[in-house]
Amino acid sequence: MKKIISQLFKKLFVKQWVIGISRGSIKDIIRTKIFNPNIKWLELDTIDHFRADPFPLKDKNGDINIFYEDFHFDEFYGDISIMTIDKNFNQSNHKTILDTKSHLSYPFIFEENQHIYIFPESAQSGKLACYDYNSEKRSLSFVKDIINLPLLDSTIIKYNGKYWLFGTIGGKNSNRKLFIFFSDNLLGPYTPHKENPVKEGPNGSRPAGNFIEVDGNLYRPSQNCQNQYGESITINKVIFLDENAYSEEPYMLICINRKNKLNRRIKAIHTINILDDLIIVDGLKWTFSPKNQWKNFKRNRVYLKQLKSNKNADNYPTENLL
Repeated sequence: MKKIISQLFKKLFVKQWVIGISRGSIKDIIRTKIFNPNIKWLELDTIDHFRADPFPLKDKNGDINIFYEDFHFDEFYGDISIMTIDKNFNQSNHKTILDTKSHLSYPFIFEENQHIYIFPESAQSGKLACYDYNSEKRSLSFVKDIINLPLLDSTIIKYNGKYWLFGTIGGKNSNRKLFIFFSDNLLGPYTPHKENPVKEGPNGSRPAGNFIEVDGNLYRPSQNCQNQYGESITINKVIFLDENAYSEEPYMLICINRKNKLNRRIKAIHTINILDDLIIVDGLKWTFSPKNQWKNFKRNRVYLKQLKSNKNADNYPTENLL
C-alpha cells in the first residue's frame, strides 16, 4: 500500500534537474569528507524543461561559462547549451550550441593543444562523438566519432602518458557496469581494458563528473543509483590504473543536506565539477504541479511507444522519465 501511495504522490510533482553553484575548497571537502556548502540553485525560466550535467569553463576574459544538458519535456530529448554566470552567480547568455534532434547530455570538456574539445553523451545515436569549441563564436564543430558504442557519461583523464576513457554502456546495465578504454591519443583509437567491465554495481559505477586530484591522489565521482537514479554521489579513490588492471575504493558520499534551507525541494544530486574555488553541481528539484506532471506522464507514454520501434531504443536514457 505504501508503494502505491508513494507512486501516486510522485505524480503530483514535476521533477527537474537544476544547476547549483557554491564557493568552497574541494581539497577541504575531500580531506574532511564533509560536503555541506551553501549552494545557490539557478532558477529555471519554465517548468517545461530541466538543466543537468554542468561542466564549467573559464574563457579568455575570465568569464565563467557552464555547458549543460537542456532537456525539453515536449521534445523528449536534451540538447547541449551554454550559459554565462557572473561573480554573484547570476545567469545570462543562454544559447543552444548542439542539437542533433536526438538525446544529448553530459558535455564533458577536455582542453589540449589550445583546443577545447567537448564529448557530449550521445548514446541514443549509438556512438561517442567529439566536437571542437570555438569560444569567440560560442559554437561547436564536429571533429570525429571516437567509439561506436552507446557510452554514457564518458569521462577522460590523461594519466601516466595515456588517455583513459571511463563510462557505462546504454542498456539494462547502464547504471551498473563501468568500462574503461585507453589510447595514446585523445582522439583515439581506443582499446578496451582487459578487465572490462572493471566494476559492477548500482552504487559507484556510472560517472558523475571530472576526476579530482588532491594531495597526489585521484578521486573519481560516480553516481549512487542504489535506490533510485542519481540519488547521490559516491567519490571513489583510485588505487591502481594501467592497461591490465584497475582498482578503486569508495571514499565518501555526497548527499544533499535537507536541513539547509537553501536546499528546499532538492531531493537528489548526481553531477559535481570543480573550477578554481567554484563547486558546480546539479540537484533534482520537486515542484508541486499535478497538471504539468500529468501532462508529462501522458507524453512519456507516447514517446515510450515510439521508442519501441527504434533500433536504438535500448540506448535511450529512460532516467529522464521522472
